[in-house]
Amino acid sequence: MIKPVTFMSEGEQIIGVLHVPDDLRGDKRAPAIAMFHGFTGNKSEAHRLFVHVARSLCNDGFVVLRFDFRGSGDSDGEFEDMTVPGEVCDASRSIDFLSELNFVDSERIGVLGLSMGGRVAAILASKDRRIKFVILYSAALTPLRRKFLEGLEKESIRRLEMGEAVHVGNGWYLKKGFFETVDSIVPLDVLDRIRVPVLIIHGDSDSVIPLDGALKGYEIIRDLNDKNELYIVRGGDHVFTRREHTIEVIERTLDWLRSLNLVDKLAAALEHHHHHH
Repeated sequence: MIKPVTFMSEGEQIIGVLHVPDDLRGDKRAPAIAMFHGFTGNKSEAHRLFVHVARSLCNDGFVVLRFDFRGSGDSDGEFEDMTVPGEVCDASRSIDFLSELNFVDSERIGVLGLSMGGRVAAILASKDRRIKFVILYSAALTPLRRKFLEGLEKESIRRLEMGEAVHVGNGWYLKKGFFETVDSIVPLDVLDRIRVPVLIIHGDSDSVIPLDGALKGYEIIRDLNDKNELYIVRGGDHVFTRREHTIEVIERTLDWLRSLNLVDKLAAALEHHHHHH
């Protein structure tokens, strides 16, 4: 079952979609995953990647929440006011939302972030003990401020200083606050605080966020948890555009999550039984 949901973050309304396994009956509680979209993305993501991932996770027994950060998609706010700390705040509220659902086991909540959403997921997981597992797709783990500023003309930088929003491409505008705070926490500096299982998935043909950042991140976390894994999608681009890459990413994600044994065994066995007979 999917249903539209809303929750609040700093006085603004956030719009989301909740996927609930069909067999959740009675007083059963399921594990849950909050999904964090990328920069200029939304709760469906490129070529509906998040829709397909969420459906697959839900079929495997997870409650899944996809939502639009403030200023993105259908949520309140303006994109030009977007900052990474603001998105981390929204992400924290999404964990509150999931924790309060009576059919979610608040001891089994994890996060999945794509690109900038991966940056948000890593930052939140480094300090929020409610998060019990982390999945990073094409995550932006390295410093970004210089990269963003390099894309601007001198005139734009002058306008930023005056408090104006400047065009960063494709009709998206940003203000000074974004640039000032984008590296206030760089994930590579805090990954060593994440002791729960982490899965990093990255394409080796990602031209937006090079694989190198994922390799550096994995070096830091490799020995912190015996479930930690780096999976490289051969030929995969930033959002796993080709269908075979999307399928590969989803299958690897499901296999890894199954290895964590988060879904209630009996329920999973019954569910398996239903699907095959």
